Amino acid sequence: MQIGVVTWGAPGDGFAHLPGPLVVVTAEGASVPGAQVVAVGEELARAAAVNRGVAALPAGVDGVLVLDPRAAPGPGALDALLDAAARHPRAGALGPLLRGTDGAVLPSAGALPTAADLRRSRIPTGAPRRTAPVGWVAAECVLLRRAALESVDGFDPRHLGPLDAVDLGARLGRAGWLAVHVPGAEVVVGPGPATGMLEPVDRGLRRYARDRRR
Repeated sequence: MQIGVVTWGAPGDGFAHLPGPLVVVTAEGASVPGAQVVAVGEELARAAAVNRGVAALPAGVDGVLVLDPRAAPGPGALDALLDAAARHPRAGALGPLLRGTDGAVLPSAGALPTAADLRRSRIPTGAPRRTAPVGWVAAECVLLRRAALESVDGFDPRHLGPLDAVDLGARLGRAGWLAVHVPGAEVVVGPGPATGMLEPVDRGLRRYARDRRR
């Protein structure tokens, strides 16, 4: 799989060591060494920024690593994601275990919440401890098959995080693709809000379940 990397804003120094072409979507259009900069002239939410970045990748790139500018993949994280992609050819989205800088596990993946979950007040937020299909994987770091992403017309820019990732997982599933959680790959996400992240993950999952009930 030939990998391209898409991020937004001001990526950290670690991005220079990632394989494949790097596309950075920014409002300002500032120079980023070693990257193709897509200047959009406005602050875009994550979903819209990723779509613009993916469109700018070369045609030969068939895997897209979407990486939040605050994120730092741990040793072997990308290799673990690529290995899982090879073992799961229908995986359209593969996500690692996310940790904060304090080592705490962050919401990384889970089942798609339903109206029944909402009635029971038991919205699922946990992820399996082994590599396995799930309903959604977090978009702070996700390896996407470009064919899968294009088959569902990318992220839906109407959704802000975390619903952009949950909605993508649902649409990939309806299109016959899998979302796969790969806890053997770990990524540390630094402090600060992601672009468009307006609510905690558990609250976003509740809102998703309410919207699905209508």
